[in-house]
Amino acid sequence: MDRKTIKEYTHKVSNFLSLDNNAYKQWVFRYTFLELEKDLSGRGDITTNILFKDFSKVNAKIVAKDDAVLAGIAEIKYFLVDADSNFRPSLKGGFEIDFKFQDGDFVKKGDVIMKIKAYSHDILAVERTVLNLLMRMSGVASFTHEIVEKVKNYDILVCPTRKTLWGLIDKKAVLVGGGGTHRMNLSDAVLIKDTHLDIIGRDFDIVFDRLKSANVDSRFIEIEVENKEEALKCANGFTKFLNGGSSQTIGVIMLDNMKPADISNTISALKDAGLYENLLFEASGGINHDNVVEYAKTGVDIISMGCLTNGARSSDMSLKIG
Repeated sequence: MDRKTIKEYTHKVSNFLSLDNNAYKQWVFRYTFLELEKDLSGRGDITTNILFKDFSKVNAKIVAKDDAVLAGIAEIKYFLVDADSNFRPSLKGGFEIDFKFQDGDFVKKGDVIMKIKAYSHDILAVERTVLNLLMRMSGVASFTHEIVEKVKNYDILVCPTRKTLWGLIDKKAVLVGGGGTHRMNLSDAVLIKDTHLDIIGRDFDIVFDRLKSANVDSRFIEIEVENKEEALKCANGFTKFLNGGSSQTIGVIMLDNMKPADISNTISALKDAGLYENLLFEASGGINHDNVVEYAKTGVDIISMGCLTNGARSSDMSLKIG
């Protein structure tokens, strides 16, 4: 496999972020059904109940108030249409929805994203849950697309981190925006971070001895290093470990909190030592919209950015009746 294929195998696992996957479906459930019940708080929407005594169906639409890469359509369809209606005990009926766009589509300010027909009480009850999800996911997808466009001339996969309370929902939004996924959870792959290394005195021999003893079966093993010397030592250890036949996994080295010039020098040193070709390399730490191109120029394969999710602005949308 070429480097692009390998890094998409390790760090862009799109099939996991599908509603066919129960682990992902649980996250969608958390941010839709549980958020709805929490919002209704056992007493329901007291404002709507005061104003409207009868249950009549109304038409509504969700409108984009700025340009965006749309994300969250699949999740809203599951929430309002496809899921078991028993999950919505506080609602009176079903939803008829005409989706005008799909995930990954570009919408412009003023576009009607979807039309909805349902009881007025139900539409007003789900309004905030629906908008929050669409606005959050579209905001993350839009920011990711912007970053991906900035580095499109380089063979780089842009990935999120796990620095977000929205978890897999945010990772799905990054995927829709053209990015990768990285690890989904702590059991998804081996990632040996500075906190692990500090406990064992940053001794890479111990790391590889324990990996060998564990007979690791993981999509990838990634080890975080802080400088060129550690990168060379780690790459040498990886080469022996992977060539030993004890694992079929992919080796990845994370160059953490290093300046672009230092990363470039490190990549050159790895190539000179013959330690580059059989590993992937990731830059992480302090990478943002302003400096991402400088990191893309260094020769790494992957760039991970916490700001993809913890720095993204939600897209603006509104629900209108009639």
